[in-house]
Amino acid sequence: MVIVIDTIRDTCIFCQVKINKIRRPTRVPAKIHPLHTVRQITGLTQADFAKKIGISTILLKLIEQSRRPLTPRTKDAIHLFTGIDPFSWSKKKLQSTLGHPFNQKTYSLWQMVHQNENEDAPKRVLNDRVKALELIGTLMEREQKGVLWEHEFRQFILKTVKHYNLTKPLAFLKRELEQRGQKWPEEAFAAPKAPAYKATIAKALLKSGI
Repeated sequence: MVIVIDTIRDTCIFCQVKINKIRRPTRVPAKIHPLHTVRQITGLTQADFAKKIGISTILLKLIEQSRRPLTPRTKDAIHLFTGIDPFSWSKKKLQSTLGHPFNQKTYSLWQMVHQNENEDAPKRVLNDRVKALELIGTLMEREQKGVLWEHEFRQFILKTVKHYNLTKPLAFLKRELEQRGQKWPEEAFAAPKAPAYKATIAKALLKSGI
């Protein structure tokens, strides 16, 4: 890590005496991460690139400065967006899944091959995915997979909402549904109220000694 210290000459407005001020040291990364070059090839700002791969701008800056590692999840996101083989980050040169080194040409070709797929796919298969979730729920109930699966599935939904900052959009959508007289799937996002109510009764009974 290289430390650069700048000094500025200033003039005291009361005594007209020139003094030297020491600025806060500027940290220059010892090693720039290859992701910095990848982002430059895409032509995106840090904010736009971070949004594309689903991480914060601050985290992207730290990764580019080699101060944070690339997680498998982030590597997968970068692959979907740029075509970079997730296993090539440990090699000297990044490789595209198109079978050539990653560069401006392979990036452009990947955009052509994969054009809008990530954005359009959810719209195209929304009904199918809703049906798939319904079928999975039916099978889990029929096969008696135990009490934990429903809790785990609810946690998956909550983690998705948290990771993608969907709390406010969901609140807005909830108001829209309620204004149209439609039911909001409350128990899909929160624990069922009946068990909690019954637990309160059970605690009261235990406390009373009945």
